[in-house]
Amino acid sequence: MAQGTPFRFEGPVAPELLIDRQEELGTLGRRAGDRVGVRLAAPRRYGKTSLLLAHAAQLRETGWRTAHVDFSRVTDMTDAARRVVAAYAPLDSAWMRAHLSGLLGRLGLSVGTAGASVTVGPRPAAPDPEAAEAVMYRLLDLPKTLWERDETSTLVIFDEFQDLLVARQDLDGLLRSVIQYHGDAAAYVYAGSEPSMMRGLFDARERPLFGQADPLALGRLPLEDTLADLAGRFEAEALDPGEALGELAVFADGHPQRVMLLCYLLAEQLAAGRPGTPETAARVLDEALERTQAAHQALWGQLSRSEKVVLAGAADGVAPASRALAAEHRLSRQTLHEAADRLVDQGHLAREKTGVRLIAPLLAEWLRRR
Repeated sequence: MAQGTPFRFEGPVAPELLIDRQEELGTLGRRAGDRVGVRLAAPRRYGKTSLLLAHAAQLRETGWRTAHVDFSRVTDMTDAARRVVAAYAPLDSAWMRAHLSGLLGRLGLSVGTAGASVTVGPRPAAPDPEAAEAVMYRLLDLPKTLWERDETSTLVIFDEFQDLLVARQDLDGLLRSVIQYHGDAAAYVYAGSEPSMMRGLFDARERPLFGQADPLALGRLPLEDTLADLAGRFEAEALDPGEALGELAVFADGHPQRVMLLCYLLAEQLAAGRPGTPETAARVLDEALERTQAAHQALWGQLSRSEKVVLAGAADGVAPASRALAAEHRLSRQTLHEAADRLVDQGHLAREKTGVRLIAPLLAEWLRRR
């Protein structure tokens, strides 16, 4: 099961392994056809990148070029420029060699003559923000240059877009100053996992990208579709998940990565000869908690006291600003309400009509067992 498992839980999954998401793919396709920008916000490990890879694959089948820039944990202007170079090189490596070789060398990069390979050397000893900015300006306009040559459009995906501002606070302005003239040449998707920062980039009037992208939310996987899809995968592996599959799917609560992790562990148990019973499901859950304990402990250590109170309460189904919770911990309801807002902004809680919901099911179970 280590290679080629149908229960991939690390990294993006191939388009054929996506569960549901047809509606979202349809929306992305229509927006691209209309050249309307999209901002896609969802918690981490919720399948954003997998969805966007499937979107790009669909457009490539119709003749589009595509580029996927990952800004996750970008550190500075040089780092941002190097990532754009790596993503844009497949669009036209010959153009990059002809027009940017000198600047790329100042960033520790070179474009090979075979294919679209980028050689990433050591970072320069001293930062060269001027070269990095010049590369960004020139490359961001490459989709327009290519359109003027052959009228082939380009899909550009900026993943973990909110991290771009870590490199420089005005980079969204630099980006808009170039791409606002692209018209039919390109369609853009901005994906992020920090809801508050994404809203700030697109909903604040003072930001350059205000109103420049339609919002698209990525919700939980529907239980019925999830069960049907996963049952088929177990059948293809000649494994009978029994009642265990239903219990684990319900527990995962529509979380894409966590349901895959649980199914991967269940498949291991079944392959070892254990039956698909509730007892086996409990064993799988214990193993999943053991695997994720370090991550949960690290998050817990980063939270303030009020955030810990709210998160633990949410795991038990207690409203964040309830009088009982405030009295028990001797905190004001306003303090708890503000803590809940921060946890929502960070992608740990989701606000729903019935109250708040802890997004990560394994984190919720870890909190209940503390």
